Amino acid sequence: MKKNSIAIGIDLGTTNSAVAIAIVKPNGEVVSKIIEIPRVVDTYNSHTSDIRLTTKKNLTLPSNVLYMEDKNGNFKIIVGDLAKKQYSLRPEYCSKSIKSQMGNPVVEGLSENILDKTPQQVSARILTYILSQVSKILKQNITDVIITVPANFDSAMCKATIDAAEIAGINVKNDDGSIKNILLSEPNAVIYDLTNQIENGEIPDTVLDLSSRKNVLVFDLGGGTLDITFHEIERRNNKTLKVNEIATNRYTKLGGDNFDELIANFMYKRYINNYIKHPEVIKLLKKEKRPIMTQLCEYAEDLKFRLNEKYNEDYQTSFWDDENDDNETFNIGGNVCGLGYAYDDEFTRDELENILSVFMAKDINFYDYKKIDGVKDTNNIIYPILDVLKKASDKLNIEDINVDAVILNGGMSKFYMVKERIKEFFGFEPIVSLDPDLSVARGAAIYHYYLNRNEELKDDMKKFDYTQQSLIEWGNSILNDSLYLGTKNDSVSMIIPTGSELPYTSNVMIGFRIEPNQNRIEIPIKSKNIDGTYRTISKGNIIFKQKYVDGAYVSFTVKMESNKVITMKAWTSSDFEGVEKIEEGIVEITIDNKDNINYKSKFVPPIGSKLNPKAEINNLLQLCNNLIKANQLDRKNISKRISLIVDSISYCENKSDFAEPILDAILKTRNKEAKMRLFIAGRRICCDWNLKFKNKLAELCIEQLNAELCGIYRSGPDVSTNIQAIYTLGLCGNNRHFKFIEPLKNNPKYYQACLYVYAFNKYSVDWIFNEFKKDVTYVIQNRKSNIQFSSHAIGIALKKDKTALNNVKIEENTIKNLIQVINKGTISNEELTCCILAIGWICDQRNGTSNINSAIITNALRILREIEYIYSPIISLRSEKSSNVAIKMINGEMLDYDEEQFLLTKMEL
Repeated sequence: MKKNSIAIGIDLGTTNSAVAIAIVKPNGEVVSKIIEIPRVVDTYNSHTSDIRLTTKKNLTLPSNVLYMEDKNGNFKIIVGDLAKKQYSLRPEYCSKSIKSQMGNPVVEGLSENILDKTPQQVSARILTYILSQVSKILKQNITDVIITVPANFDSAMCKATIDAAEIAGINVKNDDGSIKNILLSEPNAVIYDLTNQIENGEIPDTVLDLSSRKNVLVFDLGGGTLDITFHEIERRNNKTLKVNEIATNRYTKLGGDNFDELIANFMYKRYINNYIKHPEVIKLLKKEKRPIMTQLCEYAEDLKFRLNEKYNEDYQTSFWDDENDDNETFNIGGNVCGLGYAYDDEFTRDELENILSVFMAKDINFYDYKKIDGVKDTNNIIYPILDVLKKASDKLNIEDINVDAVILNGGMSKFYMVKERIKEFFGFEPIVSLDPDLSVARGAAIYHYYLNRNEELKDDMKKFDYTQQSLIEWGNSILNDSLYLGTKNDSVSMIIPTGSELPYTSNVMIGFRIEPNQNRIEIPIKSKNIDGTYRTISKGNIIFKQKYVDGAYVSFTVKMESNKVITMKAWTSSDFEGVEKIEEGIVEITIDNKDNINYKSKFVPPIGSKLNPKAEINNLLQLCNNLIKANQLDRKNISKRISLIVDSISYCENKSDFAEPILDAILKTRNKEAKMRLFIAGRRICCDWNLKFKNKLAELCIEQLNAELCGIYRSGPDVSTNIQAIYTLGLCGNNRHFKFIEPLKNNPKYYQACLYVYAFNKYSVDWIFNEFKKDVTYVIQNRKSNIQFSSHAIGIALKKDKTALNNVKIEENTIKNLIQVINKGTISNEELTCCILAIGWICDQRNGTSNINSAIITNALRILREIEYIYSPIISLRSEKSSNVAIKMINGEMLDYDEEQFLLTKMEL
């Protein structure tokens, strides 16, 4: 696609926008000039009753859009000064600070009957107007431009800006259909402008001496955002400037608008107090608060400007020099919103500075970046600096980071309180752009000029030849804050870490899962807020061709371009590692104008992830409630999903965080299925809980079993829940609890659970041994027995570990009985496996020689090796792994990982 030969840069600002053009002077210098844009400043009615518009030109254009409705319901769009004036009178028909809403699904504050519904549509109005005027001035249709955005804009905000550009008719795609990188970060634009002026001699090079490597921080405080970046800049070969972006602050919605609003809030309180004796007036003022605050913000802005002109050294002249007038009174007010109740007030310098001091964070110093996690005051101009310093310190692996120069930019950086605070914080004078309101647009035009001049580098946009002057080499841009994949039940998994260089492609991420009976995965991309919560910034869907009845593993890679547009490639597989692919899908993660906040993912995170306890438990309870009403087919699917949640909890990273939610849910729920599942989850993770929570879980188990212990016999689901309560008691209870449930061991419904729990805790081992001997007799007599359960229990009870009983007599008798049972040759595969493992556990010599008679051990090894001659090929083959593991244990040989895992599964309650 052919580019314009003209280099245009647009600063699409929160409060004001500007546009610049880069030109080449006869001496070869490349300079950037601001184009004055005409705009409507007033309207009047002529004698013909037609509305006439008065226009004028200015360097900056207010970023306001007015929707003027005629008697036919049609809207005339006006951008600029008149729109700004009308905001206080018609806020629902006038957009202000739309940049602060970029990335949101819908625009806020505008009337519903206005056609533009999204921030990008409103922003496109500003861009369309700028382009139409520039095209008239230059007599050429302009469709190729560079637009600046804050460095801390996230993916959704950048994509929204690109969408606005496309709506406005700007070329946003390459010939191959991919998204062009038409965006430039505002701090980079500032550096472009500053270095270009230094190269041209417009600014002395002593302002920023680049003869040696410098750490340069750009502080860009505009009308609605605060952008801070940390750069390493050095000159190489006396010709090349190497600029590396090291760190960027997270998105900070703080600017001149917030200063105005803070002052306006104080004004509103005083306005109310003026009529404290007139309740009916106060009621009206509260009812009309929104339009009142709009006008008070205008008063506050004017007050701020007058204060700055008085006390900013850049404006001071001898006219103002008066030592006795250091706390002048500033009058403000007038008829507010035509309500008939005037607001007249006055503020002193001290009062205004005291109001705005909350944004100055005087109690924070430079080295607080080392303990930033303990800093609670975050809504100010200093905390984002700490954020950048900490990121730079971490990335460069330098404990004591230093800053050699600070460049101030943005309209609010001209405010004297800001400049003084930055000077105080760093201990030296900051560099102030020649005109902070225009520097970004000028830098963008310079960038665009060299981009056009270097066709061979137009795609990566890293190096720009200054022809006869110098070469600036830019490192890759970086991601200002980590991005996370939103997964099921409000959990998150990091996919791109803070400070990653862009473009970025992740390693293959494995172990995620698609829920049973699903063929779609929802993909919300999230960013972390300062308070630790997460917000969805963009999202997408990948739809696979087939539904996965039993679920499937999902693997994926994520790519983020330099313009922060994200794409994801995902595929399903039958294995955890994602090697055995089934099918794959690719999605560009985009902004969706529907329900961006409440977007719920059903993408299951990998085993071992950190989960959201409250959300996981609530989802489990909801599914258990759904199970009651579901038909047979749905019940199967819901049961799988419930099991998936229990498994995720069982292996999550933050098991201790689940203690209170699980205990609270067990106590409150009346759903028998839910209570049973909660006991299972609690049993699996309670080893990570403190003693207080373990004891509470044990008491809940006893409470569950109380009815049965009191002779109120249960059946069906109640029995299943009681059984799980007994198993859970085995991991959180003590001998007092085990003694309390002893009556249940004689109940056939609970016999097996009591047997395992007692064995696991080595409680009442004599009873277990007697039960085992009774079953041995039954096997010899060819009678029905519980040998599978009693052999397993006695094996665990006598297992060689730190709590071993070391009762050699019982151990030897047990081994003899086990050999006798195996040698009988009539037991099933499951019974045989339990007998084999019992021998292994009791005769285990991996941690030292056993005290069991050597002849008995020899006999045990013999019987294990002769199993293939005693049992059928099918049974002996199925028991082969158990035999091999037991033999290695008896011989004192170490087991491999798979063998250890096999043993652990056989021991689980």
